[in-house]
Amino acid sequence: MTAHDRPRPLLDEATAIVATVGGVTLERARAVLRAMSAHTHIKEQHVAELVVEWAVTGRLPAELRGELRAQLDGGRAGPGQAQPAAP
Repeated sequence: MTAHDRPRPLLDEATAIVATVGGVTLERARAVLRAMSAHTHIKEQHVAELVVEWAVTGRLPAELRGELRAQLDGGRAGPGQAQPAAP
């Protein structure tokens, strides 16, 4: 795998992590990653890297942790969506 091939699988993996933690759809999880990037001014690819690392180490920078929590809290408008696990 080349460096050029890595971004999409990494974004997909981060999306799946956010979907699982937040109890949201993959579409909503992808929107959460985009919003986290926009609101923290961190490139989306780097946000994805940090989220994947978080799944392994349990460590996520405080700024991203707060933004993830805010995005997931704001994204639970519909009935039947699960409460997110504590990020």
